[in-house]
Amino acid sequence: PDLAVAPLESEIDEAYARTARTEQLDSFLKDSGVFRRCACFGIDQKQFDTWSAKFADAASSDKIEKLKPANLIALLARGGKGTLGDFIVNQFFAYLAIEAPDVVKNTKFLREITDLRFPSEWAPDARKVQRRIIMHVGPTNSGKTHNALQRLRAAKSGIYCSPLRLLAYEVYNRLISDGIPCALVTGEDRRIPDFEKLGIEPSGYTVTGQPVSRMVSCTVEMAPNAPYHVAVIDEIQMIADQSRGWAWTNALLSLRADEIHLCGEPSAVPLVKRICASLDEEVEVHEYSRLGMLEVSPASLEGKWSNVQKGDCVVAFSRREIFDIKTKIEEETGLRCAVIYGALPPETRAEQARLFNDPDSGYDVLVASDAVGMGINLKINRVVFTTLSKWDGDMVRPISVSQTRQIGGRAGRHNSGVDKGQVTTLEAVDVSRLDEVMGLQPHQLRVAGLKPPTEVIEVFSRQFPRVPFSQLWSMFCDIASVSDNYFLCNFRDQEAIASTIGHLGLSIRDMYQFIYAPINCRDAIVRNCLVHCATAVAQRIECKAASAIRLPKGKPKTRQELIAFEQWHRAITLYLWLSFHFPETFTEYDEALVFKGQCEETIQAGLLLPDSQGAPRRSFDSFVGKGITKSENALGAPEASEVSDEFTAKIDAKLKALNRLRKMVEVK
Repeated sequence: PDLAVAPLESEIDEAYARTARTEQLDSFLKDSGVFRRCACFGIDQKQFDTWSAKFADAASSDKIEKLKPANLIALLARGGKGTLGDFIVNQFFAYLAIEAPDVVKNTKFLREITDLRFPSEWAPDARKVQRRIIMHVGPTNSGKTHNALQRLRAAKSGIYCSPLRLLAYEVYNRLISDGIPCALVTGEDRRIPDFEKLGIEPSGYTVTGQPVSRMVSCTVEMAPNAPYHVAVIDEIQMIADQSRGWAWTNALLSLRADEIHLCGEPSAVPLVKRICASLDEEVEVHEYSRLGMLEVSPASLEGKWSNVQKGDCVVAFSRREIFDIKTKIEEETGLRCAVIYGALPPETRAEQARLFNDPDSGYDVLVASDAVGMGINLKINRVVFTTLSKWDGDMVRPISVSQTRQIGGRAGRHNSGVDKGQVTTLEAVDVSRLDEVMGLQPHQLRVAGLKPPTEVIEVFSRQFPRVPFSQLWSMFCDIASVSDNYFLCNFRDQEAIASTIGHLGLSIRDMYQFIYAPINCRDAIVRNCLVHCATAVAQRIECKAASAIRLPKGKPKTRQELIAFEQWHRAITLYLWLSFHFPETFTEYDEALVFKGQCEETIQAGLLLPDSQGAPRRSFDSFVGKGITKSENALGAPEASEVSDEFTAKIDAKLKALNRLRKMVEVK
């Protein structure tokens, strides 16, 4: 299909919102899929035709407050027209509850149990604490997180909530190096200080007898429910993230700490203040300026890879393009390139960053995705954007102001030995746009993400006992209510997981655990491992690490084979994650850690090999070896990765064509 191109943030105004609303209302009336969603609640065709027309007329006439164009700007900037389409369905049910309450059976009760307007009530223990909220806001490389961590170090007890496993590990290691006993809690890793060896007493014990550390470094989703003197929540602007925003909201509302330090962009300040005002809590704001100079260079690379220099970070937005660029730079300049992208294990990303930062490693250039925008300290002289747009899964979308500034701000980091960081583009035509965006401030955040508690989903599921969980999830989102400060996060990945394992007979509570597993069902190997593991839980049988994890034999010699190891690493991460949620089923944590280490070593070795995309391709089955058939759900099908690679190539080609078109329009 032809790719749609999203507008620039500055182009999303009331006129754009009105046009988008008209388009989505028209789709709402004509799309048979919308009627099927409504039919799940007992609405027949005649009722739908009657009331959908009345609703669309009311919305078009600006009689529905939440669908007025001015109120849709933030939603469209956050999630695009697809998100607006889902919101229109949600508002249709709200309209029916007032205008035609008898159309949906048990509508009053259903809306009561899906009422998410008061999430502060989900954390009554936190409401008993007089909390002091301190925000540290400023651009990248301004010292805001450093100052918050200094306060954490001095506290009697504390917790650091990280957006990434990599950052959680970094803070954990820093505190340990400073002689501060610290625990590490991520989705697949738990580390507790050796209190006996250190000669100190733990701050307490869990109900199972495990010692409790006074200091914890964790990923934000895994924040323990315990009292602390000081808490630090990093990258607070992620509270508005479409998929993960709920974790930051949960941390802000639920942490029981005397002081809560929030680090991030100034764009989050008004939203945090509104949320805290609803809790009768005041917010102190400390503003920071960048440490070190940063400028947009008027000189691009003129489209020539030969103009890449030592200390450059070249930013691209697809894995395939990263490796193609790496090959071209090495061929045309003789400089060796390290690579960083989201699919790499955090440990491998850290090692690639170390190679780039080490002046004696022989790796002088970094080719990376937007994964460099957060969580990795890099000695970058100049950031080079190959494009200012990216494919987001639905359409080609301009990189947001926030993301552009965050990535660009990695150049000239304080104490990196660079006096002035520079940002530029591959093509000269993009420089003016980059200069404009780097000078803008991100739009103020309007809403924070939510996810419903497990108990709410369980009650809702009892009203529709024959409905599969994947469909149940969509139904819940259609009818749920949230207040003006919040939105329901996008749960596409969760729906994909539910669809993959919905036939296995898991309980609602077990299913709810699985759908938040840190995986992507588009990966064939991971998807099959998921089914293998979920089957074990459903059948209440033990799942050995070796039965779920079958690493390929040999080393990767092509990109395709490297992808297989990357997917296997995510499968291992899944097993480790499940071992903490279903310890009676996934009993071989230590054995899985061995597989994890082997896989990371192999991936790192594969990245260091000269590019061999043109080498003869071994068959996938001969590469992974024998021992498990595909029907046993432990091996991914080769065609899935090959199709993915082919699709990526098509996306890259269309992106380049669309970028050329946009540049022509901008020039004119």
